[in-house]
Amino acid sequence: MQGVDVQSLEALDDREFPVLPENWDAVLAFLRCATQWRYAGMTGVRTGLDYTAVDVVVRRSGLANPDAVFGQIQTIESGALEALNDQRD
Repeated sequence: MQGVDVQSLEALDDREFPVLPENWDAVLAFLRCATQWRYAGMTGVRTGLDYTAVDVVVRRSGLANPDAVFGQIQTIESGALEALNDQRD
C-alpha cells in the first residue's frame, strides 16, 4: 500500500487499472487510508484498519454514499489483510 499516488490513480482509466466504475470511490478512499493500519504488538502483523480514521476519510471525501463506501472498504480490507499477511509467511 505504501507509495501509491492516489492523485495519479484518479487519472487512470480501466485499461490501466481495471476497477468497476461503482467501486472507484471505495478504492480511492481505501488508498487514502494507507497509513491507518493497526498492528498486533511488536510483530508487525496488520490486524485491520482503524475504523475511526477510515470514517473520517470517508466523510471528508464528500462521497455520495459514504455508508456503502465504508462497507466496500471493509471488503477491500479483508482481501488486503489476507494478501499482506501471506507475504509475511
